[in-house]
Amino acid sequence: MCLPAARPRLADLTGITLSLTCLVHCLALPLAILLAPAFGRWIALPEGIHAAILLLALPAATIAMRDGWSRHRRMAPALFAVVGLGLLALGLSAHEGWIAAANPEAADRVLTSAGALVLAAAHVVNWRWRHRSGGHKLPG
Repeated sequence: MCLPAARPRLADLTGITLSLTCLVHCLALPLAILLAPAFGRWIALPEGIHAAILLLALPAATIAMRDGWSRHRRMAPALFAVVGLGLLALGLSAHEGWIAAANPEAADRVLTSAGALVLAAAHVVNWRWRHRSGGHKLPG
């Protein structure tokens, strides 16, 4: 069981892990499939992986950014997290065909990769600023 102070750290770690997992999925997996077509069937991920990652990333980011704000009072990590989550949602939309794109597969890959990088950066900055504040909540 996590202590209340450990939950935001766990949320940041979860967010970073999910963002990097998303990035690996978007960049490394297609490269591996291109280099080894025979392995494509073995390493294919379930169709709902995009939605699942987004549904896990949203609460992790919310918990981490809310706690970060209460400790360091800086909005930048939360704003970057919103942008990252938005890009992930657009990537999912392109993947599912919910938005028009000339090349939905490329749009999905670019939007999701950018979203994963921005979201991971938001979590890293939030983590660092939280620890620089001494891990103590600021008054007010």
